[in-house]
Amino acid sequence: MVSTDSPTAPDDDASLSAIARQLSGALIALDFDGTLAPIVVDPEQSRPVPGVIDTLAELARAGARIAVITGRDALTAVRLGRLDRVGGIVVSGLHGAEQWRSGVLRTRDEPAGLTAVRAELPGLLPSDVWLEDKRLSLVVHTRRAAEPERSLAELAGPVAELAERNGLRSHPGKLVLEIRIPDLSKATALGELLDDDAAALYAGDDLGDLPAVAEVRAWAARTGRPALTIAVGEVAELRAAADRAVASPAALAALLAGLLSRA
Repeated sequence: MVSTDSPTAPDDDASLSAIARQLSGALIALDFDGTLAPIVVDPEQSRPVPGVIDTLAELARAGARIAVITGRDALTAVRLGRLDRVGGIVVSGLHGAEQWRSGVLRTRDEPAGLTAVRAELPGLLPSDVWLEDKRLSLVVHTRRAAEPERSLAELAGPVAELAERNGLRSHPGKLVLEIRIPDLSKATALGELLDDDAAALYAGDDLGDLPAVAEVRAWAARTGRPALTIAVGEVAELRAAADRAVASPAALAALLAGLLSRA
């Protein structure tokens, strides 16, 4: 991995330059929270860093295919990020259970086991732990707990057992446990968008982005096409897996602006 806190790649960064040269048709796929927008205590207050949506719109006008692949439901991501300002954008929500494109939402049916989990899960949670219901997934947030890391560790086992008993799976993240449909990940959502004749860039910030990073790397090895994966923030496992690391959503925004200027 090439790791730097600099917001833009050096001039000799071959992968970034190759993507810029083939920007028309290139896939630029990004997570939302922690990647386009800083992590905040109240998810409703999440907003992309200034200027990044304008940059994505410019990249789209230059021919790039823009996608946001997020654990959020697609409509919430579109609303909070004003993503409908980006021409042709695809928003894959709930790790691919939903897809929003040109104002049309395509969504899976609710899995049968989720009703039982929804009924039982609140009884497992302390009063300072928040449960977010996304219809097709449930997210346990410990960020507001007195001891967030300890609460997460204590809940991991019981939440995973409840999920598996009902045909679902619990996935850890930054002070969250997300219960969702087992066969879905950001890799499956990304796989629907990758084009063997294009270039690809993917950026994310958390453990849930690891499958997408692996998907891009496998695609690049198979096709020989230019690709770059970017870890945003300090999650060690993701930084080790990605080609490049940047410190923050603001640094990623600057990198994307630099990609546009190279093109």
